[in-house]
Amino acid sequence: MNSEMKAAVLETAGHMVVKNVPVPEISDDDFLIKVAYSGVCGSDLPRSQKEGGARLYPLILGHEFSGTVAKMGANIKGFNVGDHVAIAPLIPNPESIYTKMGLYGLSDNYNLIGTGSNGGFAEYVKVPKGHVLHLPDNISLKNAAGIEPATVSAYGLMRGNIQAGDVVAIFGCGSIGQFAIQCAKLYGAKTVIAVDIFDDKLELAKTLGADYTVNSKSDNAVAKIMEFTQYGVDLAVDCAGNKITETQALECTRKDGNVVFVGISNDELPLSAEVVEKHIMRGGLNIHGSWMSYSMPYPGRAWDVVINGMSQKELNFEAMISHVITLDDLASYLEQMYNRKLEFNKVVVKVDESLKD
Repeated sequence: MNSEMKAAVLETAGHMVVKNVPVPEISDDDFLIKVAYSGVCGSDLPRSQKEGGARLYPLILGHEFSGTVAKMGANIKGFNVGDHVAIAPLIPNPESIYTKMGLYGLSDNYNLIGTGSNGGFAEYVKVPKGHVLHLPDNISLKNAAGIEPATVSAYGLMRGNIQAGDVVAIFGCGSIGQFAIQCAKLYGAKTVIAVDIFDDKLELAKTLGADYTVNSKSDNAVAKIMEFTQYGVDLAVDCAGNKITETQALECTRKDGNVVFVGISNDELPLSAEVVEKHIMRGGLNIHGSWMSYSMPYPGRAWDVVINGMSQKELNFEAMISHVITLDDLASYLEQMYNRKLEFNKVVVKVDESLKD
């Protein structure tokens, strides 16, 4: 193995350079993973472009990645060099009370590979034991790059107490919403209603299993949802992180139903007196926040659900991929995506260019 590797290094905000850097050294408790594919998360856009968006500089981003075991420490058992693997990137702080409670995603001062330490936009990554997951033979390395974002959706639905037979509304049909549509069906939802403002996203939502779609730019989303349902939905999931969709989720849910906020919002959520009294209070709504995807035993049930769902061909990541790029393309794509110069759905970096799709 060479002593150097190719990596896309974020040196300062908006300035990413592809260059050779040392291959990480590992301890007896670490893996060295040869990266195959690494997905671009929506959070990577401000992280790479905004001043102070990253926790530290220089940094190699990328927390949605798959690969093969290149090397293992002496204390690693149950794996072989060459095994195909997915990565659970959250490294909780062992001293946090929330880690001790098994609420790993709520851990104070956690690390996330690709945000607090070097990640998957490089040929190799150091990963601690306990964070490397075997892949079934029938999950490709390309599909495996979708496991981490899919778990965010699967966990969000769990937080919303989804039940078989539920009627579910998904607000926002980006990649998390697209996985939420599929995971809702995986959990046994009777009806899934997808809401977005872009027709192409809604067409893909139908392909992925949505029973009804609503373009909330041209239609009143809440009124349309009430047309499709008798009392409102059992579960509304906001994946958009927008104050409009967050409010619509509250308004379209039946009494004693569940609402879960999954999309990251950087805005205030002003609520009218009617929404607070009629829907939240008199409607007895159960409102949940959802953050990441981790539960006991680490990394948790959502990861089991997603890996099994992909293995059973019930989760389709490849249909969501709009662009497969290389490390050399990444800096340009991040800038274009952040500044909305590019139409895209899910962008995946093919780090190991020797692989056949």
